[in-house]
Amino acid sequence: MARTIKTKESCLGSAAPKTKQAAVIARRALARTRLRGDAAAPKEKEESAEASAAEQTTEGAADATARALVLGRRAAMDTAKKGVQAARTANAAPSSSARDAVPKASARHHAKARRRAPRNQAHYAGDAIKKRAVRIGRLRASVKAASMKSAAAPRAKGAASAARSAKNGILAFARMAARAARSAQMALGAVGTVAAAVIVIICMVGLVAASAFGIFFMGGDMGDGNPTLREVVAQIDAEHSQRIEELKAQNPADEVALSGSKASWGDVLAVFAVRCAHDPHAPLDVITLDDARQTLLREVFWGMNSIESAVEQREVTEIVLTYAEDGTPMESQETVTRSTLRITLVRKTADEAADLWRFTAEQREILSELCTPENAKLWQMVLHGAVGSGDIVEVALSQVGNVGGAPYWSWYGFSSRVEWCACFVSWCANECGYIEAGAVPKFSYCPSGVQWFRDAGLWLPGGSEPAPGDIVFFDWDNDGTSDHVGIVESCDGSTVRTVEGNSSDSCRRRSYSVASSSILGYGTPMY
Repeated sequence: MARTIKTKESCLGSAAPKTKQAAVIARRALARTRLRGDAAAPKEKEESAEASAAEQTTEGAADATARALVLGRRAAMDTAKKGVQAARTANAAPSSSARDAVPKASARHHAKARRRAPRNQAHYAGDAIKKRAVRIGRLRASVKAASMKSAAAPRAKGAASAARSAKNGILAFARMAARAARSAQMALGAVGTVAAAVIVIICMVGLVAASAFGIFFMGGDMGDGNPTLREVVAQIDAEHSQRIEELKAQNPADEVALSGSKASWGDVLAVFAVRCAHDPHAPLDVITLDDARQTLLREVFWGMNSIESAVEQREVTEIVLTYAEDGTPMESQETVTRSTLRITLVRKTADEAADLWRFTAEQREILSELCTPENAKLWQMVLHGAVGSGDIVEVALSQVGNVGGAPYWSWYGFSSRVEWCACFVSWCANECGYIEAGAVPKFSYCPSGVQWFRDAGLWLPGGSEPAPGDIVFFDWDNDGTSDHVGIVESCDGSTVRTVEGNSSDSCRRRSYSVASSSILGYGTPMY
């Protein structure tokens, strides 16, 4: 009995060329993917723009690779199907000569042969195709995973950065809350869920109030008979100005020049709060201001602020006008000695104050959290009772005591003294960057400032309630033309407190009724 049976080599012969071609395509796609993936993989410390470009490159490589894989897989599967079909046809349908040459056998033998021969030959071809498809599938999954990892890297970095920022904002509160939870754990076990939640909230509020962050609850009247924080701050500022006046009285001079500035009240209060609430030996809350706390606040203020002075003598040549006996004017030169009292305000930063009082690592961490820019509006509420521009108010207050206004009118560009109230306001705004930002105009003539704010639609008429940092314009003669200008320090609804330059030729703090007829109106900058 003669039979023709094709081996697996002969069965795969027709499928081999196309299968090899598909494998080559797949290998080339893999090589291109690896090269592009390596070039597009973002580095850990690349800038956000580079990370975005890398992400786009990786996505492009992944798309190209995916298309190549699909084409390769389709070609491989088509080739495999054709090879299997050819093998089955060759074995299932022998030639006529073969049929004539093969004697008839039993039905059982023929059935067994039909089952064995096609199945064995197709098995070899199908096994090769399956392995090829598995490798291609794994390759595609690997490329897709690399692409997703590359695209997710920038988002992961952004999420990590946001998480770090959030952690910094709640670190102190979480630490304090954890301490409170540990101490109250046993007590809460005996009460119901709702009652426990209420107790936790009360405990956490009380804990914050007892910590350095309790300083943000200060400012208004606490109803305990002690002065408010704003009142104590005003008293200390007045004491600072009084010391400057004492130096002027002790050192008479032809001119007084004041330079430097005071430490920010936000920094002073932050250091004071940490020293009170986190003293390792005798901690105190910062909700009230009794005599002991007022003494400590003054100690902190004068530890962070000092006043230095020196008198300088110089000889100058002046032209003296004299008259002859017949009344004819005559000019002559005369050398005279002039003296200048130079007063310098020296301040310490919060970090320098921490070094001065040897803060622990925990105290420094809390101090840093109190001084973050995110708390600027809270400090404005504490110090001024409203949210406005505390920066320009702080700058203006630091200049209280200056006489003559030379730093302001000379900065503006004048070579000799002029009425310098508007120059002072412009100088303060420039120190905060508001002139460059276009929030406040640079002006030396009060009516020009009024017109600028009116044209910009940033004007409040007299009798309104201003915010800290607003520019107040005065009209002494009630003729509708501004004669003087200053900066609003605060307003409690009935009294407007201001900082003004050229008030009796010096920088001073003043106060007026909200309904004062001398107030023409307010410029309200968009800080």
